[in-house]
Amino acid sequence: MPTSVSAVGAGSEAPHCDVAILGGGIAGLSLALSLPAGLRVTLVTKAALGESNTRYAQGGLAAAVGADDDAELHLRDTVAAGAGLVDERAARVLVTEAREAVAWLIAAGTHFDERPDASPARDDGLAARYDLTREAAHSRRRVLHARDATGAEIERALVAAMRARQGAHVLEHTQALELVVRDGACAGVDVLHDGQVLRVLASRGVALANGGAGQLWLRTSNPLGATADGFALAWRAGVALADLEFAQFHPTVLVPPNGDTTEAFLISEAVRGEGAWLRNQAGERFLPRYAPEAELAPRDVVARAILSEMLAEGAPSAFLDLRHLRAAETHTRFPTIAAVCRRYGLDLARDLIPVAPAAHYFMGGVAVDAWARTTLPGLYAVGEVACTGVHGANRLASNSLLEGLVFGRRAARLLARTTTADAWPSAPTLPGDVLTFEPLVLPVGAHAAPIAEEIRAGLRRVMWQRVSLRRDEAGLAEARRELRALAAAGPVDPETANMLLVAQLITEAAQARREKRRQRWYGMSSVHQRSPCDSSVGTPNRFTTSGSGSRSKSQASANCRPTMKSRLPGMKPTGTPESASRRSAAASGP
Repeated sequence: MPTSVSAVGAGSEAPHCDVAILGGGIAGLSLALSLPAGLRVTLVTKAALGESNTRYAQGGLAAAVGADDDAELHLRDTVAAGAGLVDERAARVLVTEAREAVAWLIAAGTHFDERPDASPARDDGLAARYDLTREAAHSRRRVLHARDATGAEIERALVAAMRARQGAHVLEHTQALELVVRDGACAGVDVLHDGQVLRVLASRGVALANGGAGQLWLRTSNPLGATADGFALAWRAGVALADLEFAQFHPTVLVPPNGDTTEAFLISEAVRGEGAWLRNQAGERFLPRYAPEAELAPRDVVARAILSEMLAEGAPSAFLDLRHLRAAETHTRFPTIAAVCRRYGLDLARDLIPVAPAAHYFMGGVAVDAWARTTLPGLYAVGEVACTGVHGANRLASNSLLEGLVFGRRAARLLARTTTADAWPSAPTLPGDVLTFEPLVLPVGAHAAPIAEEIRAGLRRVMWQRVSLRRDEAGLAEARRELRALAAAGPVDPETANMLLVAQLITEAAQARREKRRQRWYGMSSVHQRSPCDSSVGTPNRFTTSGSGSRSKSQASANCRPTMKSRLPGMKPTGTPESASRRSAAASGP
């Protein structure tokens, strides 16, 4: 059984391990459970083990396991959804390793919904045994699910397996503070545990698996812990970040009729995959006006279409309509969603369900290669905190759980067979231009500071109003000014400090993504059009910069050699070797 590391005094070192993992969702747990049993693992989680973004994933996990499906079709759908910015090499890894990864997940104890005619006595393969559903922008039914609580089922299985793993320490309710960098490599992490600072040293490597950044926005489907910690940790250690302007807003988050916004409950993409329609306040089914795929268009198209209708009508929401579907099947397929709707006096099968977009998933993050290696030797990143390039500018539905699973297992394979020195190439290939932004206002974090609720509220308001679905030059400039003022307000708790830093990085990245602005924020009448980015697969139109770490120029040059591709109109490569490299706009340190 794993044990918790006890606090042994401020500034002291916890027992050494081979691998330290920050985060306990599907990515971190898959990595931990795929390591050889003889390796010592320390897993750090900010909440209780089992509380993560994974737990709240409803729809399912995409994998080409159907009889009429294959990896090439899955790849095609992934590239199409990503608006010309998908890294095809990474996406090919994702889809070709999906079947094996799913089999491992099932063997670890995950119970996906089975077909009514499946026989437990026969082994007819995944397609014959499991019920597959279709979600937006998928050309086939390829989404494995556990009712409408797939993430919770995966988390249950992996947490149970983690608790049974020998040689593991689990640090629950523990905040990661800073990465430890020694001799140009990541050697561990400083954490706040039971009010004391511990240093966890890892001989083989440290893996960031600590989720996304949804709490930076006023409305989000993410849990309270999604405060961009992993991005901030990496940036302060001088690690390259990428694609920070690409935050995905889920189209259909419940808008409670009573006006309560404390619970932003997501209504799964699978609801539309099973046939639900979207209607405006006038009762019109409006998606066919925006995209030929209608309700099955990619998420970015659907979200902007909903927002366009809301703005045109001055309405607080649009509506999901399932009234034309069989009521009994609706309640059976989506019991969790139906139960939440009932709490607000709504019948999922018989009422119009009010919905609006909310911050949901972060496509950008810590720049990695296909083995989850960052630009800092010894540091890996997996799951939502990582930018593998598989999502491009818009994630295909249900690819997120698959990404955490596949790349978590790949990182484990590399960690199992090599030391840090052996594992890191002298110059990993990270396509994209390098950008350097003006110095940011670095917030001051204080371990003992209370949660800065007023500052968080101001940050979320700014991000929601100026750095969400609709953005323009003036709004981003004002957001930059307001965020800098908030960051200069004084010492804040570590989470708020991370939020203030990453909010500035996202805003800087959004300002640099000029060609996207022409389509994303004001072209609502042509919302069905895809990004005018270079659509050629394998040469994405991206640019990157690194963080504010203290690595020397020679160390950074050895690990972050820029590769210039598809430069944006009017943009010049301003990066230097110590600025790192990657796919799209991120941020550089002061």
